[in-house]
Amino acid sequence: MRPPLAPRTRIARKAHRCRIAGLLFLLIAPLVAATIPLAGLWPAPRSHCGDQGCTWSSDPVTLFDEQDAEKLRAAPADSQRLKVYVQRPLVRLGLAGIEAIDVGPLVVLLVAVGIALRRLGGPPRYAFAQALPWLRRATIAAILWAIAQPLSDSLRQMLLYRGTSWGPHWLIALDFNAMAMPLLLGLAAYAAVWALESGLQAQRDLDDFV
Repeated sequence: MRPPLAPRTRIARKAHRCRIAGLLFLLIAPLVAATIPLAGLWPAPRSHCGDQGCTWSSDPVTLFDEQDAEKLRAAPADSQRLKVYVQRPLVRLGLAGIEAIDVGPLVVLLVAVGIALRRLGGPPRYAFAQALPWLRRATIAAILWAIAQPLSDSLRQMLLYRGTSWGPHWLIALDFNAMAMPLLLGLAAYAAVWALESGLQAQRDLDDFV
């Protein structure tokens, strides 16, 4: 039977794992952020694979919800008109901006969690206190991400409607049933971090008093 590890060894190993996990989050963040310029440079990429290999093309119809996408596929003239419209530089810039609204909070969330884990892998005396502010930022980003996803879907469709025969019109497609769970989880995580910060501050005040 292997002898139990010394407390310092266990703490050092846990700190090392936290630093590695934090590094993984920090490495994933730029990969997610790369979808922002790609949304403008190559809207709605789609692959076609066959005997001659695979080719890639852009199908902006897939950026609509299923009901509108079916209508566009049934009208080839509208589909072609949309493809021409999406080639405009300002439209592509708009798509990149909407993608930034969509995934921007997720990038902040990944970076904040990564830094928090790296802080937890630091000197034990200050690790928790240094990690909590970043965890709070991560929970705020999670709340914003829950709101940003349906909002960006609406903005994207409003932008693309201008490229169809339907013309521009307003669309606010907020699915509150889909938003509720991630929003509640984000709020619960924020409340938990706030409670931990309050407890840590109370402990500091008590130590100063003593």
